[in-house]
Amino acid sequence: MFRTKIAFLPTTKQSDTLLPWVIAVMLFLSTLSLVLAITLGNGLNKWSQGLTTSLSVQVINADSDMRTQDTTQALKMLRATPGIEYADIVADAEVLEMLSPWLGELPTENALPVPTLIEIKLISPDSVNISALKQRLKTISSDIRLDDHQAWIVQIFKLASTIRWLLTAVVFMIILSTISIVIFGCRAGLATHKESIEIMHMLGAEDDIIAKSFDQRYMLHGLKGGAIGTSIAAIVIYMISNLIENLDTGLIGALLPQSSNFWWLLILPVFTAMITMLTARFTTKRALLKLM
Repeated sequence: MFRTKIAFLPTTKQSDTLLPWVIAVMLFLSTLSLVLAITLGNGLNKWSQGLTTSLSVQVINADSDMRTQDTTQALKMLRATPGIEYADIVADAEVLEMLSPWLGELPTENALPVPTLIEIKLISPDSVNISALKQRLKTISSDIRLDDHQAWIVQIFKLASTIRWLLTAVVFMIILSTISIVIFGCRAGLATHKESIEIMHMLGAEDDIIAKSFDQRYMLHGLKGGAIGTSIAAIVIYMISNLIENLDTGLIGALLPQSSNFWWLLILPVFTAMITMLTARFTTKRALLKLM
């Protein structure tokens, strides 16, 4: 029986030279998809934490005296409502700052009828019946509007969930494509060395020894390609993080990738090497059984 390492595979085959780079491209795409899916979920959860317990009320009466009166009554009613932690008027300067992207820079003293904005903080997301609160505010004035963030937050989460499922599907398709490439490479190698394998069989070589020559080679290809692909993906993620770091506000800031959350990138090359090795071993052993 053969018990020593047999290296009958050539070392300068063009397909073997290209295979690690093909695996690198596959892993690069799958890494970016995984990072985007994870960042999207964690970022939205972080960003929406404050919005689920906050509401805003607009008093839009054009008459300043009536607007002040409606604001006073609404504020009194809101502060007396169980489940509301606090309710306070947003300063006019802050309101003008929020409107500046659409209206430009405006002085605090201007003739523009700026609505009064009341900021509300709930004890918990379900501590207040929003529909009932809207009706109570309508009894004070029809010019009072309650803005509930829940409706559009739910739509954003639905969109994000769909995108994450699509990204997960992309990752699985890339993994299946990589496995298919390894299977094709193994079959091509077996076909090329069919005569050598038959001679080794006649000399008493076991299938495990022959298969080992293939799975070791493809394990190294997977490790090399995985390391290259992960490294390039890590560089791209780092560059993107630096580009949007100055926009660390709101949703964009929440979606900023955090390097501390992606330690698992280090094990991806090993994972890729294991997949390519197991695929090569399974393919080779199955093909060798047919040759016997």
